[in-house]
Parts: sequence; C-alpha cells; structure tokens
Amino acid sequence: MSDYRALVCSRLGHWSGLAVERVARAPLQRGQVRLRVRHAGVGFAVSLFVSGQYQRKPPLPFTPGTEAAGEILEVAAGVDGLRVGQRVVAALDWGAFGEEVVVGAETVYPLPDGVALGSAAALPITYGTTWAALEWRARLQPGETLLVHGASGGLGMAAVQIGRLMGARVIATASSDGKRALALANGAHHALPADAGALAAAVKDLCGGAGADVVFDPVGGDLFDASLRCVANHARMLVIGFAGGRAAQVPSNLLLVKNVSVIGFNYGQYIGWGLRDERKLHAPAVQAVVGQVLAAIADGRMPPPVTQHFPFERWLEAIDTTMARRSLGKVVLDLEA
Repeated sequence: MSDYRALVCSRLGHWSGLAVERVARAPLQRGQVRLRVRHAGVGFAVSLFVSGQYQRKPPLPFTPGTEAAGEILEVAAGVDGLRVGQRVVAALDWGAFGEEVVVGAETVYPLPDGVALGSAAALPITYGTTWAALEWRARLQPGETLLVHGASGGLGMAAVQIGRLMGARVIATASSDGKRALALANGAHHALPADAGALAAAVKDLCGGAGADVVFDPVGGDLFDASLRCVANHARMLVIGFAGGRAAQVPSNLLLVKNVSVIGFNYGQYIGWGLRDERKLHAPAVQAVVGQVLAAIADGRMPPPVTQHFPFERWLEAIDTTMARRSLGKVVLDLEA
C-alpha cells in the first residue's frame, strides 16, 4: 500500500490532540527494514515526546510510539540476519502507533517460537530497560533482596519477573489489593501497599531489620524518600523514572551512613535517544540483553509480559490508562487489520 493509518502529532501539546490520519510510506534507506506493526507498546515517554519535553524532538508532524511488534515487509541493502516475513520486535525513535514503520536494523530483534506477538511489544524497551538496569548497573545477585515500586505497571512488573529469574527475593509495592495479587502471581515473594509512611518499617520487618539490597524505582517522589530509610548497607537504588510526578532530592548524609549508591539509568542512551546517537556503538550489548529476555520467555524460565490491550480506535483510552497509572502490566495498542 502507498499509505497507511497512523496516529499523528501535528503540533506539540497534550496527547489528546493526536489524530488518526493516512500517512504516506517513507522511503527505505540502506540499513533499514520496513515493518507491518501489529502491536505497539504504550509508555510514559509518549507524553514527553508529544509535548516537546523529551531531549530529542521529532520533526513535526510525526507518529509517536517506541515499541513495535510485527512482521518484516521489506529489507534494504546492508541488513544481515533479517528477512521478509520474519516476526520481530523493534525499539523505535518514534512511529510505532501506525500500521507501518521504517526502522534501522540495529534495534530490530527476531522473535523466537514460543513468544506471542501480542505480548512482544512490551519487550524491546520495557524489558530491555529492566534487565539492563538490574544486570549492568545494579549488578543484582542471587539471594539479594530487590524492592520494586510500581510493581503492577509495565516496568515494575518486568522488574518483578526478571528479579525473580535472577534469583533475588522480590518485595513489590502497589496501590491496590488486585495489583499486589498480580505482582505475587508473577514472582514477587511479598507485596506491600504503596504507602510511603509505612514502607520503611514493613520492609525492615520482612528483612529482619537489614533492609533491601537493590531498589528499582520508576515512581520517584515520596516512595523514593521512604526507600532511603529501608535499604541495607551497600544498597543500590535505581532511578528509572518519575511516574509519581516528582523527582526526589537525595540527602547525601543518608547515602554516606550506609554507603548507599543512587544510580540513574537511561536506556535511551543505548538505543539512540541520547544527545548523541550511540545505537551502533551499543547494539551488540543491547541485542544480547533483548536476546536473554526473549530466550527466558521462550523456554519458560520467565512468564510472558502481563499486557492490557486496546484496539487502535481506543488509542486515547490506552494512553490515558498508562498516564494515570491504572494499567495492569504493559498497555499495548493493537493495530491488526
């Protein structure tokens, strides 16, 4: 087809100003592939991109969306290991909220048998972020205690599943009984209310007074502040995002007393979203991480992502659900014909 349906941002602002339009096919350049997008992951970055607050600003008009799952329609020269008709997932700069997208081959990953296309859109960025953060930066070890905030959302649920796979004892926090039950069903050993006032005492009680060794925090705000008071000596605190709306300020005296490390992690640096495009430099390491994620799901060592699906026509509800933190697992937009 010469054109396709896509969700388009024509001016910067609130995501409710997006509109479904017909978009002309982009030409295929050397080193790129064209995908038929079946499913697209919806994350918090959508609001930053469409409001112009992200450090990389797409040229207007553009189609948002950074995680796609589908099949390869076309392969350009200079691409090895990918073929037409192959099932893949991809990490994109933008463009996933459309029926087709053109993407560089460096961030396209073949799907093994046993990984369903419908849940795969959660994997290239959400699960790639989480695995890389826990392995590269926190160096999570078997037997350590991992405290996961926002455990019912996309990143938090990924941290519960991956932390359990890595041999950690996982303590999850979530805002409702149903969300905590979901975290327990997906590998958490314990689930606590997302109550900053009660968090420190509850975590220390579960840890015999020692506290958590690693904190995975995509929420920030009061929960981050409370986490500082329930970590063990030599703990590592991963700053993943600020879904709670406030970036916490870190009192350095608390870090000093227990030799605590606060570690920022921006997966975007590794997939081309940084101030410099370094995706080619980091492609082997990123491909290895995504490969580990896919293999763990394909062979049953880790459950598939928990996903909440919306048809393309309900794109606004899908984005609203993500931004309001109402999701159970990863929100996925279905673009199948």
